[in-house]
Amino acid sequence: MKLSTLILAAALLAAPAALADGPKVGPNGGPRADAGPYHVEVVLKGNDVVLYVTDAADKPVDVAGAKGEATILANRQTQKVALEPAGGNTLKGQANLGGAHDSVKVVTALTMPGQKPVQARFDMGHSGH
Repeated sequence: MKLSTLILAAALLAAPAALADGPKVGPNGGPRADAGPYHVEVVLKGNDVVLYVTDAADKPVDVAGAKGEATILANRQTQKVALEPAGGNTLKGQANLGGAHDSVKVVTALTMPGQKPVQARFDMGHSGH
């Protein structure tokens, strides 16, 4: 494995400490986290990776022109997935999850037009999807 992959894996495994106040669940059933001034929620549906973006008041944020990326640690492998605007407040991409969504960890990077990238970390746990 590359050193960068090992560092990322270590960072992903350390992420649960950030969730010490308990996991937050978004309105779409996925875990929700803060990413800069936004709230982001990630949902895995089959091989689809969907990122929902809301503001601090939980109102949908238009993501037209935004860029996103999800780094997913699943099945002991790391993969990067480009997330493209998919209408409204969603960005979507395709991962190769092989149907296993247990103990999946996700780090998202969101870049809104004219802004610096913001990150969020998610521990999908045993989602059972």
